[in-house]
Amino acid sequence: MKESKMGARSAELLKANKELAFQNEEKEKRAAELLIANKELVFQNKEKEKRAAELLIANKELVFQNNEKEKRAAELIIANKELVFQSKEKGKRAAELLIADKELLFQGKEKGKRAAELLIANKELVFQNREKEKRAAELLVANKELVFQNEEKEKRAAELIIANKELVFQNKEKEKRAAELLIANKELVFQNNEKEKRAAELIIADKEIVIQNEEKVKQVAENKELEAFSYSVSHDLRAPLRHIGGFVDLLIKNSASQLDETGLRYLNIISESANEMGNLIDALLTFSRLSRTELQRTRIVSKNIVNQVVKTFHEELGDRNIKINISDLPDVKGDEILISQVWVNLISNAFKYTRNEKKTVIKIGGKTDKNYTTFYIKDNGVGFDMKYVDKLFGVFQRLHKARDFEGIGIGLANVNRIVVRHGGKCWAESEVGKGATFFFSIPEV
Repeated sequence: MKESKMGARSAELLKANKELAFQNEEKEKRAAELLIANKELVFQNKEKEKRAAELLIANKELVFQNNEKEKRAAELIIANKELVFQSKEKGKRAAELLIADKELLFQGKEKGKRAAELLIANKELVFQNREKEKRAAELLVANKELVFQNEEKEKRAAELIIANKELVFQNKEKEKRAAELLIANKELVFQNNEKEKRAAELIIADKEIVIQNEEKVKQVAENKELEAFSYSVSHDLRAPLRHIGGFVDLLIKNSASQLDETGLRYLNIISESANEMGNLIDALLTFSRLSRTELQRTRIVSKNIVNQVVKTFHEELGDRNIKINISDLPDVKGDEILISQVWVNLISNAFKYTRNEKKTVIKIGGKTDKNYTTFYIKDNGVGFDMKYVDKLFGVFQRLHKARDFEGIGIGLANVNRIVVRHGGKCWAESEVGKGATFFFSIPEV
């Protein structure tokens, strides 16, 4: 007997172990399904449809439960009517019992029958009371079941609400991810465009470096030629000029009485021409030195330099009606002495070519853009024809007659040489009779 019980226990244990293994496998399957469900938004949409279907089923269940509740209420009414009927029957039985007691003698023979009937009626009454209690108990159970079903329905409704909220949240998250993806794609496109721009700028910069190197090579060659020319000018031309100037001065001093007015005029022209040639030689030597002087780069406060240069012309300008507007000028890094010479030449030109105007208006300004700082000086003077602009910054290139405006045509060449040595460039815009604007740029170092 014990062995059979032990065998039964072993079988139950094996069965329980298999059930446990099965449940573990089911648990793993559920975990895998949960992972898949979290990864697949499509599955969530199907779950949403299932939840909607469950809601329809729950609504149908609620209708069914309401129908059952109505049935239970109808049964309760019937049970109450039955109880009233049984109470009436009990009264009748009591009345019959009184009649039976009064008629005991007459019903002696019927007594046994009546007693038996009374016993049966009492048993029936007990049975009916028990049935009534059963019906009441069943009604309580039905009410509890209805309460339980309502609670389950509410739980399902709450779960459905949570599922819907979760689905809405997931949809919003999906939209956020989509928006973030769009932003990321736009950012990637922007970065690619910026990368292409940088590549293009690098190519341009490389070309600019090649051009600058070529210009440097040309400048080196020009500097060598200029040095040779400067040496020749300094040593070979100055001596004849000194002789010409000296002998002319001696003739004017010692032989002026022997010469007529025309002769003296010729000697004065020779003397002035010799002096002018001397000035040209000095200008050429200065121009050549600009190419050989080592740059001393420092931080330059541009507005201070411009104000100082303007002040140096106050006495020379006299009572001219001049208005100068100086905007904010960016600071730059360069050779302060050479940059100051640039401003001297440009401002001097502005004053010179506006002297025939009733009111001189000069505007000076600048701005920094990317890696360059660009300055400008604009006047309302005589201007020039733009078809000759290529000659503007050349040595001894003049666009106006010497009798109208003095000068030897070296100032703008000096400006261009200084700016180019700083790695910048010069250019101009103008219209005859409507003034001119000169620009120069200095790179950020």
